[in-house]
Formats: sequence, C-alpha cells, structure tokens
Amino acid sequence: MNVALTGNIAAGKSTVVDRFRRWGATIVDADALAREAQAPGTDVLAAIAGRFGADVLASDGSLDRAALRAKVMGDDQALSALNAIVHPAVQQRRLELQRAARERGDAIVVNDIPLLFEVLDPAQFDAIVLVDAPVAVRRARLRALRGLSNQDADRMIAAQMSAERKRAQSHHVIDNAGTLAALEQRARAVFDVLRQRAARAGLQDEIPDQTQTLLLCATDGRDSAPVLQAIERRYTDAGVKVEHTTAKSLAKTLRAARAATPGAIVTTAAAGDAARAAWEEAVRPCRLYHLSPDPDPVAVRLDLRPWGHDRVALSEEDGAGLAPRADLL
Repeated sequence: MNVALTGNIAAGKSTVVDRFRRWGATIVDADALAREAQAPGTDVLAAIAGRFGADVLASDGSLDRAALRAKVMGDDQALSALNAIVHPAVQQRRLELQRAARERGDAIVVNDIPLLFEVLDPAQFDAIVLVDAPVAVRRARLRALRGLSNQDADRMIAAQMSAERKRAQSHHVIDNAGTLAALEQRARAVFDVLRQRAARAGLQDEIPDQTQTLLLCATDGRDSAPVLQAIERRYTDAGVKVEHTTAKSLAKTLRAARAATPGAIVTTAAAGDAARAAWEEAVRPCRLYHLSPDPDPVAVRLDLRPWGHDRVALSEEDGAGLAPRADLL
C-alpha cells in the first residue's frame, strides 16, 4: 500500500507521521531525501549553487538553507527552478526505497511529502492523506512554536497551495484544530482503514475467495499465542474468517468442514506432527503451513509481518523444490 501523506505548514503532519510510524508503517521522508540529495559534493548541490549563486553555500560547503529560502520565498519562478533541480533526484531515491519496502514485504509505505500537490502527480499513490487545520490555527502555531511574526507566518502560509484545493483531491482528511488526543483518534481511524485496505489487497491473488476460513492450530491456548493472535488480526482485517483449533480436534474440524474447505491451515511447531496427520487423513484438503524458527530454505515462505508482531517464517507442507516467495499474503 503506497500512501502519500501531506499537509500545509503547521497543520500537524509531522505528528501524524510519527503516529503512523509507531503503528507499523514504513516512512519515506521527502525532506530527508532532499537533504540527502543536497549533501556536499552532490550534483544537485552544484546545480543549486550554479543557479542561485555561491552565497547559498555555507563556509563548510554545505547548503545554507536560510539563504536559499530567502531567494525563493515569494518568487514562483525561482521556486520552480529549485524544484526542477531537486525533485527528480528525490523522486528517484523515493522509488528505490519503495521498491526495497515491497521486497521486504512491508505492508504500508507512507511517503511524507509536504509539497505533494505542488510537485508530484498524486495518481502515483494508492491513497492520499491530508492533515489540515484552519489558517488561524496554523498562524497561531507558527507564532507560538517558531516565534514568527504574523507577517512572516502569513507569508509562509501564502506560499503554499491552499488546503481547500488539496482537500478535494485527497482520499482521507485528518482535521487538526483541537487537542493532541483528538488528532491521534482521527489519525488512528484513518490508519485502520489503510491497514484493512492493505490487508485485503495482499490477499487478492493468494485467496481470491475471501469467504474461506483460515484455521490456526496449536496444542493449547498458550502455544505461540502472540504470533497466532497477530496473524489473526492481519487476516481478519483482510475480511477472512479466522478460527482457532487444537491439534487434537483438527481432524474433527476438517471432517466437519468438508462442505466448506478452509483456505489454509497454519500450525505451530509443537502441533505440527498431529496437524499433519489430521491433514493427511482428510486427504490434504487445503494448504498446510508450519511456523518454524529454522525452516528448510527451499520450502520456506515468509508471511508479511502480521500486525503487532515481527516477520513470521513459515514452511509449506510439500513445499520442497518450490521457489521461495517474498510473502504468503
């Protein structure tokens, strides 16, 4: 799930980014990528100095951001020239990080992009999240938190596209005119929607019929409970029915399920032998996966990180000889 998160200055975007990171999203920070692209010795920094003059460089050769800001503030032509220098390099690096996240199996990548609508095509993202607050609130925050005068605050606010235009192009809007607790509540509601959408998208190819049941099999309620609970949360978010069973009752469960065969069984290592016997007795009605700390590298398949748990390694019964997949979902 490739998400763009944006918001005008002093709207509270950084706070929402921090919460999304805490809740499990992978964050790609456009400002950090820009600083990386503008580091001393880079072609981007040389191009900036060539366009705006050597006085935008500090004595150590790094970019003097305040000097550069003074040259582009209020000058649309200068700002466009700066964006044309910086943003191609930032976009290339962003795509590299997104590709790495996909290869790791990260479920939600949130791109923190303050100037999303000004410099990029929003259509390249699966969802757009806007953090917004009234202009009067943002002005007050700039005065209180940055010590700006009303004139300077208004100039910074006016330099950005109006939030009203951005709201019409966003899939989710998080209003932030109140308390931190209220902001967290609204942000959590949006993140839960993104999480459920990401889980459903991950299952489209793996289990097209999401009415099927996922069976989680353990020896008892204490056997690998945290990881099974995390897997349950993930698949429940995707709209899959999840049921728990024990190794002793799995055979009976499979016999009762002949009319509606489960989509897959995930069994703990401790319940593995008994689960395999029940699965064989039922004539292998579905796929059987084993939680395993050290699976056969040829048969291993890695589940995407379940919600609230580290990445889980699974080995698939009859998986020997199959090429490993990046994820199960």
